[in-house]
Amino acid sequence: MSHSPLPVFDGHNDVLLRLRRSGAKHPVRSFLDGEAVGHIDLPRACAGGIAGGLCAIYVSSPSMEKDDNGDFPTPAQPQALNETLAMARMLFDIETQSDRGLKVCRTAAEIRQSISQGAFAAVLHIEGAEAIGSDLDALHVLHHAGLRTLGPVWSRPNIFAYGVPFRFPSSPDIGRA
Repeated sequence: MSHSPLPVFDGHNDVLLRLRRSGAKHPVRSFLDGEAVGHIDLPRACAGGIAGGLCAIYVSSPSMEKDDNGDFPTPAQPQALNETLAMARMLFDIETQSDRGLKVCRTAAEIRQSISQGAFAAVLHIEGAEAIGSDLDALHVLHHAGLRTLGPVWSRPNIFAYGVPFRFPSSPDIGRA
């Protein structure tokens, strides 16, 4: 009796940020056709047996200068939303141009179906909720567009929570005593 290997589902990748920063004239094609840089592209994912993954949107800090608390600066909400939308659009462009090689999945059933059809099952993820304002309007729109997982903070504060800052040497336990 032969057994098929279980599909590998990547719990987090930063391909959208890499493509956004790449400066490539056609970053979507770079992902679809493959390239020898970065940690994932469609041909290498297929060759490596990666059936899908959380495609993270991460908005970089406006600078790498830490404040007195050890925090990287938090991007302003309007700029974070613009960057978030640009990376989400890139994922949807990849889906459109992939000739069914990648599917943005919104449900577990869609993930299973994509995997069974041999398409990369992409789940839209946001790492840090800086793009979302207190009215939550952006959250509702992003969810409608396909956002299914959200990490409220990264290692910097936003209006929802406080991330663990990069302090060296230090313990990650930085809460109030």
